[in-house]
Amino acid sequence: MKKIKLLLLTILIISFSNCTDTIIESVEGPLPVKLYPYETTYDKETFKERREVLANTIPNNSFALVFTNDIYLRNGDINYDFRPASNFFYLTGFDEPSAIAIIRKIASETELIMFVEERNSLLTQWLGPVYGPEGAMEYFYADTAYGITEFQSVVRDIINNGSYQSIYCNPEVNQTLAQSFYSCGATIPPEIDINELVDKQRVIKSPIEIDLIQRAVDVSVQGFLQAMKFIEPGMYEYEVEAIFDYILAINGCSRNAFPSIIASGPNINILHYSANNRQMQNGELVMIDYGAEYGYYAADVTRTLPVNGNYTTQQATIYNIVYEVHQTVLNDMAAGVSYYELYYQNVDIIITRLLEKGIISGDKNQIISSNAYRQYIPGGLGHPVGLDAHDPFLRDPGGDKILKENMVMAIEPHIYLFEGDQTVNSDYWNVSARIEDVVLITSTGIQILSSSLPNEIGGIEAMMK
Repeated sequence: MKKIKLLLLTILIISFSNCTDTIIESVEGPLPVKLYPYETTYDKETFKERREVLANTIPNNSFALVFTNDIYLRNGDINYDFRPASNFFYLTGFDEPSAIAIIRKIASETELIMFVEERNSLLTQWLGPVYGPEGAMEYFYADTAYGITEFQSVVRDIINNGSYQSIYCNPEVNQTLAQSFYSCGATIPPEIDINELVDKQRVIKSPIEIDLIQRAVDVSVQGFLQAMKFIEPGMYEYEVEAIFDYILAINGCSRNAFPSIIASGPNINILHYSANNRQMQNGELVMIDYGAEYGYYAADVTRTLPVNGNYTTQQATIYNIVYEVHQTVLNDMAAGVSYYELYYQNVDIIITRLLEKGIISGDKNQIISSNAYRQYIPGGLGHPVGLDAHDPFLRDPGGDKILKENMVMAIEPHIYLFEGDQTVNSDYWNVSARIEDVVLITSTGIQILSSSLPNEIGGIEAMMK
């Protein structure tokens, strides 16, 4: 099986052995190596500048109260892996659970007050150290920091000693901490959702953010390139997923940006399929939607691959329609362009080509005007990528979504043709395709961050031989 079993066995053995060099030599060709040292540290001034932007946005007689996620129980005494809430991390850089930040203007200065976990020596022995209040001030530029148990008394004093019109907050992130706030004993001013204000800041990416997204994309592309060498009939979807997980691990990434989608055969038409437990068969397609997370920043890349390395005539026909749309959209992307114009251009091309080739039946205008096209194009054309795989993309006052310089977009034209759909030529049932690349909007056009991964049929088939 293209040595996939040997590769996976080698990976497993390496995990439990000191004989790494000997084991690696037993595999034909070297195992993939990490792309570069894992680095996520960047100047805390970045977070301070973000807080200043936020503080200048809200009225002087208001303040921001920002929660991060808790640790959630999985079962017994086992917890789910923790990840900080994106907006909290964006403003603080702090990545420990059950923390709170207060951001407010004092005269002309922006003040950060943090409430963080403390651990006694016994908890430290079992769970490891935490930054604590001292670390929050030293490493994260908090002006003042307290243990989380002091939150109620401190926030009560802040509210009672001031005259606040409103509080901008995100209580939905952590109901436990939010309830602690509501029961602090103060008369709480009206709350305003802070997420839209922070989301506006997150739309445009800084050079540091673009670099982290590029690294996440690079790791994702390495996973695809490695997996494409081994995919063949008889493999299970989870074996393919294991290759991506290995690439993630050797590059120091602690998690995926979202659950990996390895969807073969009929599973290809489940948009967010994640069971990944089916055995792939000869002549089928497998759609892989994968994104590494690097320094809390996401990638989101999709390829639709032939399990045996060669597309059938029907598969190639559908794939090439998606590829045509993909190239057309990329050629038209630029700062100032409407996302919705690109989306409907994508719809028009796909429906036109499907009708021209006799793959679907009906009247083009009726299919589009009635939204019947959604049975073939169920998702959007794309979305921003950043701290979240689906990052904020806000509408302008007219209700449009406009591309802007230094936005990062995942562009993913697609066609889904479902088995049993009587409007579809039965030769094309379960022949679906999606191509997704990560694209930076620049001052002169675009830069495709995932360009090193083939997306045309010839390049894919050559890679899979």
